[in-house]
Amino acid sequence: MRAIFVAILVVLGAVYAVTSDYNLATGSGNLCMVLFLAANVYFPAKQIRIKYNFKNVQSYFDRMLIYHVWLNTASFLVACAHCYVSLWSNNWLIVALVLMGWLTFGGFLMFIKYPPGKVKKGLYLLHTQQILFFVMIFAMLKGHYVI
Repeated sequence: MRAIFVAILVVLGAVYAVTSDYNLATGSGNLCMVLFLAANVYFPAKQIRIKYNFKNVQSYFDRMLIYHVWLNTASFLVACAHCYVSLWSNNWLIVALVLMGWLTFGGFLMFIKYPPGKVKKGLYLLHTQQILFFVMIFAMLKGHYVI
């Protein structure tokens, strides 16, 4: 059911990207940004929960984790489409896409509980390192000439 919801969201977003006032490259980039931001609300919410020690909210965070996984997966797929239609050859953007792919793929493998025990710990450590996330964000901003 969740995969169907995310698929519908991506299709509606693609329709928006194609029919908006922007071209497909800009529309898909905007869609990717919205999906990415919506997916990663999970992390600051989790930090706030830990800091203030909220009780009886675990069911909400379980649901948020599912949306985190599926929306990040959709965001990565839209980022790949954005890359394809934009025809860029900027090394910063390639680094950002590779890191985004790694973080998405690693998180998805953790979500479906695919990796064996020995690999699971390493995969968890590499997926949850904030430095990779911040390097990815820096590469995205640098590649789009924002900074």
